[in-house]
Amino acid sequence: MSKWKEIRCNYFNKEEGVYCVDAWKTNNYNEEGKTIAKIDLATKTLKYIDEDAKTDDDAQAVINEFLENGYILTE
Repeated sequence: MSKWKEIRCNYFNKEEGVYCVDAWKTNNYNEEGKTIAKIDLATKTLKYIDEDAKTDDDAQAVINEFLENGYILTE
């Protein structure tokens, strides 16, 4: 079971040049999301901000869905 209620990867941080995997712990609309991982397609790297995202099935599903285009990443 995931510790997050919602996980998305739909925000591109232009300053850092990375896609952010963001997560929310509740369904509260006012809750601020937290970045749990960052995907850099230019360098083909994945950086985990929250260590739990490495083993969280839901987080991995979102990351894998984002990477369906065949990008190969290293940590």
